Amino acid sequence: MQIRAITTFLRTADKEKILQHRDILLSIKFPTLSKRISLPPVGSSSLDKLSDVIPSGDEILYSLGGLRWNDPRIRNIRDILKSGKNFFMHVLLDDERGIEEVIKLLDMLEPEESTRFAVLIDHEYLTTPYFPTSSSTLPIESIGLSLLYVKDFQKGKGLNALLEAKKIGVSIQESIGIKFAGIDPSLSPWMDESIGEFLESLSNSRLFTMGVLHKIREINQKIEEYSFSAGLEPLGFSEVMLPVAEDNVLRERVLEGRLTLTHLAYMSTACAAGIDMVGVIYDRETYTNIFRDAMSIQKIKRRPYAIRIIPSRGEEKIYTPLFGFIPVVKVV
Repeated sequence: MQIRAITTFLRTADKEKILQHRDILLSIKFPTLSKRISLPPVGSSSLDKLSDVIPSGDEILYSLGGLRWNDPRIRNIRDILKSGKNFFMHVLLDDERGIEEVIKLLDMLEPEESTRFAVLIDHEYLTTPYFPTSSSTLPIESIGLSLLYVKDFQKGKGLNALLEAKKIGVSIQESIGIKFAGIDPSLSPWMDESIGEFLESLSNSRLFTMGVLHKIREINQKIEEYSFSAGLEPLGFSEVMLPVAEDNVLRERVLEGRLTLTHLAYMSTACAAGIDMVGVIYDRETYTNIFRDAMSIQKIKRRPYAIRIIPSRGEEKIYTPLFGFIPVVKVV
């Protein structure tokens, strides 16, 4: 088990408070893939002022909260993303009338900017260590963790991993004096630590055949059981995640043509984010249908649902500095 992210959730976007938490995070010596600060949903303040108070270019990642689909400031999100490569934002979408604005924004984004923007389909903002869909909605300043524990889970040691992470969270609370709010126990991949490989091992075949939804559902049930047994109050999504460009097996299956847009949408009926970190050829009708279907799935699931698309202009692979080549999925 590895701590994927240590995230502090703030009650305000005050510059002094942000810098204070930045220093606190930098003082934590526990090894982690990233350290993050999540801000509340954007209020009436100017987005430009918000980006001005946050240090750009440092090692801390910042979620600047989110905007609702009918907020005219959506058009300024690209400027925010351009102003700092450690800035993340999302749009909260709960009405089909917002789809057109979201698609217009995606059309404006460069590939790297698209990796730091997502659409959260739900009625309320979500407190999670997972960016870009994180907003701080907790009543007090808090800290939360996300994990990289696919291999532990695969070996039947998922509960042990959560118990170990809980101890780490409590120890961080004691050392910095900020309440440990909990863990988002979502099972998410990072390159060779692959959800795709795990699912293939469970079904004894290459992705994706009938029965994969049942396997994902079984994993989600175990996540819930382990969280309860560990005495955790789960944060955020708490489900299987399938970010294609962050999973070497998923990436290969897309390049092979075995994993298509339809497969990803199908699997997203059982997991938090199926259409995630994958290239999709930019086409207004296709994008409209993606969001309409996603909103329908979310209404059936009644759980938060996230989408992160990297628009393609016809290329088969999209290059970004952090993720390398992001595959473009077949639209079938």
